[in-house]
Amino acid sequence: MKTISITLFLLLAVAMLGCNSSTETPAASENASESDDAHADHDHGNHDGKSDMEMMKENLAKLSPEDAASAEKQHICPVTGEMLGTMGLPIKVTVKDQDVWVCCDHCVDKLKTDPEKYIAKLKK
Repeated sequence: MKTISITLFLLLAVAMLGCNSSTETPAASENASESDDAHADHDHGNHDGKSDMEMMKENLAKLSPEDAASAEKQHICPVTGEMLGTMGLPIKVTVKDQDVWVCCDHCVDKLKTDPEKYIAKLKK
């Protein structure tokens, strides 16, 4: 009787908690975006209920008018694809005689390591 009770308890626990296995297919994990890698070490947070656009506008307003216009025109970080300003103040980096905006410190090194790759993304 005790064995049946334990078995029923375990079945009930599994049914209530569910399976924690990933629903991601192997193909999906093989195609993980660079954004996943670039920001694996930090969290973007929930922006205190603000939309990405509100966060972008709020942070770009902290830049000079010229820089704010430049960052807004570029709009996304070429390394992660994230909207500039959603993680805080974007960073301007000059590579190949061109100003490029990135979303965070982590992206500066990636941009400097392979500027052609990321500048090409901005031209698309």
